[in-house]
Amino acid sequence: MLLENNKTILIFGFDAEEKQTMHDLVKKNHFPNYKVVEEAMGKMKIKDILEGLRLNVYNCSLPKEKVILFNNLNDEELDTAIKNIRNSLISKPILAVITETSVNWTFESLLEHLVEEREWFKKHGK
Repeated sequence: MLLENNKTILIFGFDAEEKQTMHDLVKKNHFPNYKVVEEAMGKMKIKDILEGLRLNVYNCSLPKEKVILFNNLNDEELDTAIKNIRNSLISKPILAVITETSVNWTFESLLEHLVEEREWFKKHGK
């Protein structure tokens, strides 16, 4: 269940300067709105974050990673967003698309999975 009319970009782990860069990119390129995921939101399901809920859980400890998640962007929007993000950010965040499966995961679980996946690809030279 992707949230059909909810084109959104979720960002996590960004410092103030990177958040400003994202803000500027969104405005300049007419990207969908973005939301900042805070560490205290790690136990929330992705779908709840997309719906605008905020349930803070302060015993959540997430890896110090930078992540950008794309929800419901079409191929052209996704391609443009990724190119602009890669050209504008010095850091190399994990980029991923929210799927029908991952929308039901907690942010913490999805982040853990994405980090494991990245490490597997690094190890296996893919």
